[in-house]
Amino acid sequence: MVSNGARNTIGAALAHPAESAGKSAPNDTGPARSSQVPVVFIIDDDVSLREALRGLFQDVRLQAELFGSVTELLASRPPDVASCLVLDIRLPGMSGLDFQAQLARANIHIPIVFITAYADIPMAVRAMKAGAVNFLTKPFREQDLLDAVAAAIALDCMRRKNEKVASEMRARFATLSTREREVMALVTCGLMNKQAAAKTGLAEVTVKMHRGQAMRKMGAKSIADLVKMAEILGDLINSDFSCSRKIQSERRPANAASRTSSSVEIRGSKVTQASIDAHSNVQAVQPAPCS
Repeated sequence: MVSNGARNTIGAALAHPAESAGKSAPNDTGPARSSQVPVVFIIDDDVSLREALRGLFQDVRLQAELFGSVTELLASRPPDVASCLVLDIRLPGMSGLDFQAQLARANIHIPIVFITAYADIPMAVRAMKAGAVNFLTKPFREQDLLDAVAAAIALDCMRRKNEKVASEMRARFATLSTREREVMALVTCGLMNKQAAAKTGLAEVTVKMHRGQAMRKMGAKSIADLVKMAEILGDLINSDFSCSRKIQSERRPANAASRTSSSVEIRGSKVTQASIDAHSNVQAVQPAPCS
């Protein structure tokens, strides 16, 4: 079991690269990083495989940083760009699956593509249930790995875009007065101005004024825009004046990902998403492409 201190190290190393600036990087992390090109972090204790994968990713203009263990990764300074992990299951020290669990506990959502020479269905189910993008067994086709990494990078790109939008929405919401927040919460639940006025004890004309101010400060051109912003804000907008639980439950999160079928290869046999669902009662989330 990894201590809270180690968990904090994970968060500092992967979520806040600048905070790890004092740590030295391993010697085989490759050439200087570009601030724009996505990075693939490869963690595998096989040196020859790491180097082969570096060449493969460089051929498609992706940067690759190589590590022999999770400890080496945590001692590095990951760049603040779209990225993913290509992660072996069996590693010195912490295993790939345990590292995946630690990342989840630290609320770090970097996409993971697992590679392993030792796999079974329960292992694949555990990895996919915990959010892995793909699970490949060695030896794997180069194109299969490239496809998996492309999907992982697209997923991380979308996640970063959604986080940026959410951060901007929170900053705008912070400029609203208490009354403007109350009115925004009510009108984005579908209440008419007259109903919102009855809820707040304000005059209807005053509700209209607060609604207009809220829309202006949030940058919303219509009520529909304001509703989308409320969905992004989520629990932040909830208050005693917010919508009922029923209406809240009917809201569809703005960043909800569509689910499609996927599969993993285990020792030459294809395990479909249906078989994974039957084994674990979960579905893997297929990432949407990122522009």
